[in-house]
Amino acid sequence: MLVETALELAEEQDVSNLTLREVARRAGVTHSAPYHHFPTKESLLAAVAEEGFRALHAEQVEAARNAGPRPIDRLQALGVAYVRFAVAHRGHFRVMYRTDKDGWADYPSVLEVSQQSFVLLTTTVEETRKAGGLDVDLLEMSLAAWSVVHGLATLWVDGPLRRLSVLTGNKPIDEVAARIAAFSTRQL
Repeated sequence: MLVETALELAEEQDVSNLTLREVARRAGVTHSAPYHHFPTKESLLAAVAEEGFRALHAEQVEAARNAGPRPIDRLQALGVAYVRFAVAHRGHFRVMYRTDKDGWADYPSVLEVSQQSFVLLTTTVEETRKAGGLDVDLLEMSLAAWSVVHGLATLWVDGPLRRLSVLTGNKPIDEVAARIAAFSTRQL
């Protein structure tokens, strides 16, 4: 119940403003109740982030599986799945990639699960490089692909794209993500 409540609050407000006291109040428990399960706000947010990273990875694996045998199609599907996840799970996305903390180094299980999507991305990028005979740096290409979809997702979740439909031509974000993923990989 506390994780779900923290997630609801993260969808409504900046994660840095979230407090255990507010989570307790919203969950209808005493102010000290969260401390029986989560000693700090960070530990509660780590539980939210871990849940989110697991869900993102599962959605990306499914998208890649459904994209077919061509690595380039799987790479595009990973990007679209990333944006879809961010839009559908804003609270998770905000906690997973929060900017008020320097990563999840103090939470090894979160750090481990957070790397699964990046490993999937780099593996798919490597397959795309080999299939296309591309002479590009694996890490640079992976970071470029991630940056494009993360930027799009962030601009939608917390930025102007959601409010300025003229920027997206009134298209659904899935379609925008697919077009941008295709555009980004066109040169490959």
